[in-house]
Amino acid sequence: MKIPTIQDLLRTKRIQKTKLYKVTHGKPMWSDQPVSLNLDTQNGCNLKCKYCNPQNVFVKDHDEMPLSSLQHLLDVLKESKTFINYVCAEGNGDPLFEPRFPVICEMIKQKLGCNIDVFSNGSCYANRNILHTPHLDDIRFTISASNPELYAKVHGKPLFREAIKTLQWITDNKFFHQRIWINFVLFKDNAHDLANWQKLFRGYYQDVRALHIGESRKQSKQLDSSDLVLEQYRKQFFDRLIKQELPCSVFHGIGLSAKGTYMQCIDLPYEHNWGNIEEIDVLETYQKRLDVGLNHVGCRGCNQKNPHWKELFEKYVW
Repeated sequence: MKIPTIQDLLRTKRIQKTKLYKVTHGKPMWSDQPVSLNLDTQNGCNLKCKYCNPQNVFVKDHDEMPLSSLQHLLDVLKESKTFINYVCAEGNGDPLFEPRFPVICEMIKQKLGCNIDVFSNGSCYANRNILHTPHLDDIRFTISASNPELYAKVHGKPLFREAIKTLQWITDNKFFHQRIWINFVLFKDNAHDLANWQKLFRGYYQDVRALHIGESRKQSKQLDSSDLVLEQYRKQFFDRLIKQELPCSVFHGIGLSAKGTYMQCIDLPYEHNWGNIEEIDVLETYQKRLDVGLNHVGCRGCNQKNPHWKELFEKYVW
């Protein structure tokens, strides 16, 4: 078990402060003000992971957000004193294909002073220096297999060794305050490999995320070992949402696409947006999005919903 660092304790304090505010003001956990920002300043990626983009809306065209759009949003959030707990930079695109990434992190840190997370597959070793910035707090490598053969099947290309090389380089060159995570997206094809993966990366922070496709979850009573592992992690995910009274995991934040548009959800197609971030009132739009909730046309076709979302929405009448 890892001993909590000062940075871990500070993160916990920020989260507790957010929850305390909402409890004392009688607010559901997803309401009032956003506490996170998920953004893609570009959407380029070199892999074709089997589980990626569960809504089957793969981005076909490469887009690059003007930094003026991001600057505008950061100015609005700072001036309104919105409490942003963390920013997830490059959630869908890979930061190793964003040469502006260190500058983007510096902009976020200067304006909001919040934690910055980043997700990367790490397989483009030649671009590893892009991640070497002190403004990052958490660096998350998604490596959903413990060996080259399964990695090629899961991630679409035989780049396991390149990803490990990048991971090792970051480990050797990270700044003192940074945490390195290894993410495992758990689904039918790799559930049998979870124990081996946990052993291989035991020296890192680990995050197992079950691919939760609500409408097609297996109903048979005869489940094999892989199904049982999936059910265990899916239950943990839904139990956490219910405990936090979140109808959906994206409801506490703002999502920004590589086109500079305010998204209903970062996993939905680009057309499901509320307009360009430079042309709308950001906080007013956030409230409108809450009012529409999961009755949005994009959300109605989503198969990733928390099964208790209707019950939670009925509890809080806007």
